[in-house]
Amino acid sequence: MSTGKQVWFGALPLVLAICASAQAASDPEQAILKLMDAAFEAVASGDPDDWAAIQLANGTSISLRQDPANPGQFVQKMMSNEAMVAEAIADENEYLERWLGEPEIMIHGPTAVVWGAYEFWINGERSHCGIDSVQLIRVDDDWKIANWTWTVEPDACPPAAAD
Repeated sequence: MSTGKQVWFGALPLVLAICASAQAASDPEQAILKLMDAAFEAVASGDPDDWAAIQLANGTSISLRQDPANPGQFVQKMMSNEAMVAEAIADENEYLERWLGEPEIMIHGPTAVVWGAYEFWINGERSHCGIDSVQLIRVDDDWKIANWTWTVEPDACPPAAAD
C-alpha cells in the first residue's frame, strides 16, 4: 500500500515536465510581449537608439488614417521604419501608447504577428484608438519588428478608464 507522499513524489517528475513544457511554450510569447513593451517605450522616448534595438531599419511602417472628407475611407502613409523614427524624433510632443486588452499573438518558427487594439495619447490627452498589426521575425534568437501597420481612428475609442 502506498502513502500519499509516495504517490506525490512518484508524480513529481511528470508535474515538473508538464510545467517545463508549458513554460517553454510561453517563452516566445513572453519575449514578443516584452518586445512590444519596448516598442511602446520607444514611442514615448522618441530615442532612435530605442527603436534601432527593436526593429529592422528597412522594414515598413504604415499608418491608415480615417479620411475626414470621406467617412469609411482611410488615407495610407507608408515609409521605412528608419524614416518613421526620424520623423518621430523631430516632433516635440509627448506620446503614450498602450494596449486596450490583450493582443493576439501568432507564431510559426521565425515569424510572428501581434494584433491588438490600442489607444494613443498626445501631451496627456487621448488622441485616437485603432488596431496595431505588427509583423516580427526572429534574428539571432531575438524578435525584431519587421513591419508595423496601424489604423488611426479618433472615433473608435471606448470610454476612457480612470487611471
